Amino acid sequence: MKITELLTQDEIIPHLSSQTKEGVIEEMSDLIVRVHHELDKAEIVNALLEREKLGSTGIEEGVAIPHAKIKDLKSIILAIGRSLKGIDFQAHDGKTSHIFFVLLAPPGSASTHIKILARLSRLLKQEDVRIRLMEAGSSADIYDIIREEDEKLVC
Repeated sequence: MKITELLTQDEIIPHLSSQTKEGVIEEMSDLIVRVHHELDKAEIVNALLEREKLGSTGIEEGVAIPHAKIKDLKSIILAIGRSLKGIDFQAHDGKTSHIFFVLLAPPGSASTHIKILARLSRLLKQEDVRIRLMEAGSSADIYDIIREEDEKLVC
């Protein structure tokens, strides 16, 4: 499954205003609920924060991929946020995180969930992709970069 099958321009925040991990989770949850009206923000926030208690989803090189399972969710949801300043997300390399991919999945979708996390990791381990995402001017630009690079990935 390609990243762009899960993502629209409406699910991208090019300039996060939050300055904390909890703030990013709240702000990204607000976005998700605006696009997916049927979802409950409190449930999303709680699920993402509970997942963070197991270990930070801040990986490395300025990237974090907060993810959680949401009961009664019908399909996988993906949203992107970007902080030019950077936020302490307790990343494994100790650096601040700038690019956030929030992934929500229904229970029982472990295989697809893992495949999407792996695809995101392959995409974001490329330094040139991270640089382009940080230099992008708008949601549309970020989406276009993701679409272009997603097409290049081998399934």
